[in-house]
Amino acid sequence: MQKNETRILVVDDEPDIREILSYNLSQEGFIVTTATGADDAIKKASKEEFDLIILDIMMPGKDG
Repeated sequence: MQKNETRILVVDDEPDIREILSYNLSQEGFIVTTATGADDAIKKASKEEFDLIILDIMMPGKDG
């Protein structure tokens, strides 16, 4: 069986949402990174390449 190399960035200000999404995606074999908000996501996305970004559109400060 081939290993999944798909990288996903999950961005949400709610820790429970980040945890649930991260857990479920990891269980399906995805490589998951989380960010707590827009600034954190921008920082992480400038250092790594992601195949998909799951972004909360209603966050304090900068929104999605």
